[in-house]
Amino acid sequence: MPTWWEHLIHVATGRSRRHVDLPDLRHLPTRRVALERTHYVVNDPERHHRRQRLYVLRHETDRRSRRAARVAVFSNGRDVGYLPSRVAATVAPHLDTLGGAAVVNGAGPATDSIRLRVDLPTDAAMAEFIGTHVQNEEKRMSRITWQGLETASTETCEIHFSGHSMVANGDIDTPDGRLAYRVETDAAGLFRLADLAIGGRTLSLSFSDGRWLVNGEHRGDLDGATEIDISATPLANTLPIRRLDLPIGQSADIDTAWIAVPALTVVRDPQRYTRVGERQWRYESRDSDFRALLTVDDDGLVLDYPGLFRSIS
Repeated sequence: MPTWWEHLIHVATGRSRRHVDLPDLRHLPTRRVALERTHYVVNDPERHHRRQRLYVLRHETDRRSRRAARVAVFSNGRDVGYLPSRVAATVAPHLDTLGGAAVVNGAGPATDSIRLRVDLPTDAAMAEFIGTHVQNEEKRMSRITWQGLETASTETCEIHFSGHSMVANGDIDTPDGRLAYRVETDAAGLFRLADLAIGGRTLSLSFSDGRWLVNGEHRGDLDGATEIDISATPLANTLPIRRLDLPIGQSADIDTAWIAVPALTVVRDPQRYTRVGERQWRYESRDSDFRALLTVDDDGLVLDYPGLFRSIS
């Protein structure tokens, strides 16, 4: 199959970004690993072809169970198998650092097998590649001040960006006291940690492998959510906007762990984001009639949230 056709299939199906946009690991020293669960999704011509081929590795989170996240292998726009679990456990963190996916070489099955194979970089080669990759990532810092229009609040927030990841520290003066918070994402831009404090109350929230912990306790009712939302700040809107990076005209449904301020209670909240322009996103609540048109900057930070927040510096 021509490379341009593979690119088109991957983009059309949404399975992966174009190969040229992904970290390319094909030049690294490798070890060959047989895939699991290739029996039913791979056709006979592909299974019997033993020439070298291009694969895309993607770290997938299984939100339906407590199992460790899986690493799927894609070819021609569809998944053709998974790395063995013990191998995936070491590869998945590396993929997270690289943004969640990477390109590798692979091959058809050995003569006495039906399992496709993939050429994985050695641990030493992967560590060296990631070290160079992280050093070369663009790192920058932004400061923004928001004025709350509904609650008469004032917030200052400092955000550190490194590739797709971000760490934000904010202080909000509200009628109920000062809220201090810290929010972190991983290298793929997916929410990982948040700490909040106001009026003697504190909240610690974390998300990993599809499981949510609230103050150290697993909250099964939140499993399946992928983002957070904080009632007192538009900073949380930046996370799905940056992570989804939708083409203009497309929408995505998400579930969030919604944090009420000042109570610091957490509930699941279904939402929808639609990109309507280069810097405009429509936010909709999926369990009420609330919607708003957000204007953002190049980093996805909210400049105008009609009726609720606006940037003043």
